[in-house]
Amino acid sequence: MIKHIVFVFALIFVFELPAQNIKYFSVNEAIAYAMDNNYQVINAQKDVKSAKFKVKESTAIGLPQIDGSVQYNDNIARPVMILPPEFTQPGQSSEIQFGTKYDATLSASLNQLIFSGEYVVGLQAARKYLEKSNTDFFKSMVDVKQQVSNSYYDALSASRALKIVDSTLVVNRNQLNETRELYNVGFSEDIDVDQFELIVSDLEASSLYLKNQLIISTAYLKFFLGLNNSDSIILTDNLEGLIDLRHNKGLFIDPFNVNDNIDYISMEKQKELSWLQLRLEKSTYMPSVSASLYYQTQAQRDEWNFFNGGKWYSSSALGVTMNVPVFSSGMRRSKVKQAQIAYEKLGVTQQQLESQLNLQFDAAKNEYMNAYRVYLNKQKNRKTAERIYNVTTIKYVEGLATSLDILNTHTQFLNAENDYINSALSLLKTGEELEKILAKEE
Repeated sequence: MIKHIVFVFALIFVFELPAQNIKYFSVNEAIAYAMDNNYQVINAQKDVKSAKFKVKESTAIGLPQIDGSVQYNDNIARPVMILPPEFTQPGQSSEIQFGTKYDATLSASLNQLIFSGEYVVGLQAARKYLEKSNTDFFKSMVDVKQQVSNSYYDALSASRALKIVDSTLVVNRNQLNETRELYNVGFSEDIDVDQFELIVSDLEASSLYLKNQLIISTAYLKFFLGLNNSDSIILTDNLEGLIDLRHNKGLFIDPFNVNDNIDYISMEKQKELSWLQLRLEKSTYMPSVSASLYYQTQAQRDEWNFFNGGKWYSSSALGVTMNVPVFSSGMRRSKVKQAQIAYEKLGVTQQQLESQLNLQFDAAKNEYMNAYRVYLNKQKNRKTAERIYNVTTIKYVEGLATSLDILNTHTQFLNAENDYINSALSLLKTGEELEKILAKEE
C-alpha cells in the first residue's frame, strides 16, 4: 500500500512566489551557498580583512613618518611696548610695535623609529593575529556547515514524516467514509466508525504538528543560508541517499589527532598570542631609539606679498632620541606578572581542551556507530510494521479483521515510521558531529 518513494520536498510557505524565485538545494549545494551568504561567515571574512590591515598598520609604525604644516597669521592688533625716556628723548616715553602685520611659516618633519622592542613584538603579534583570524574563519565555516546540514536534515525529516501522515490520512478518511456507508446499511457497527474517526483525528493532529515543525525547521535553514524567510526553497536530497553518502565517507580511516582539530589549533594560536603579549610587557624595560629631521621656513611682511620675491628665513635640525625606562614604581613588573599568569592559564585550558576533544571524539564515534545499528534495526522494523498494516487492511476489507486490529496495526506502523525517521535523523546528526571533530584546516 505504501511504497518507498524518493521524495522531492517542496517547502513553500505563506505566498506562492514566481518560479524564478525558487531556489533548489541539495545538502552540498546548501552548504556551498551558505559559505558565501551566511552572516557568521561574512563577518569572519571581514575579520580576516581587518587583520590584514592591522599587519600593515603595525608595519607602518617602523617606517618613516612625514608630517607637514602651514601656519599663517594676520596680526590684527600687534603688541605695543612703551620705552622709558632713558631709551628715547629725555622727558618723553615712546610707543613701539613689535612684529609685522603678516607672517607665515612652512614646516616639515620626518621621524624614523630606529629601535623599539615593543615594535618588534607588536609586529609579530599582528601577524599571529592574522593567522588566528584565518583559523577562526575556517572554524566559522565548519560551524556553519554543521548548522546548515542539521537544519537541512530537520526539514527533510519533518517533510518525510508529513508525507507519510498525509498519505495515511487520505487512506483512512476514505476508509472512514466507506465504514460509515456500511454502518448506515447495517453491515458495520458504530464502534468501527468510532475507531476510524479516532485514527483520522489523531492523524489530523499529527499533520498539523508536523506542518508547524516543517515551517520552523525550514525557517532556521533559510536563516543559516542567509535567505529571507519569504524566499522559497526546494530540497532535492532524500534521507536514504544522504545516509548512504554519509556512511560511505569512511570517517574512521584516519586516527584522530587532536593537533589537527580546528578548536585545538585556534587555542594554540591564542596561546601564542598570549606569549607575545608577555614578551610585549617585558619589552617595556628596553630603551627605544628614534631619529628626526626638522625643517622650517618663515616669512614676515607688512604687506601681503609672500610670493613676490621677499626673503624667507629657514632653519633645520637633525636629532636622535633615546627613551630609557628607569623607574615605574613596580607598574611594569605587575603587568609582566599578569601577562605571565594569563599565559599559564591558557596552558591549563589547552590541556583541558585536549582531554575534552579526545573524550568528544570517542563519544561521537560510539554514538555514530550505535546510531547506525539503531537505524538498521528501525529500518527493518518499519518494513515489518508496514507489511503487517497492509495485510491487516486487506483482511479488514475482506471481513477477516476488526477495526480494533486496524487501529492497533496503524498505530504500530506510524510508531515504526516515526522511529525510523528519528533514527535516520540521529545517524545524520551524529555523523555531522563526528565530521566536525575530524575537520582539518585547509
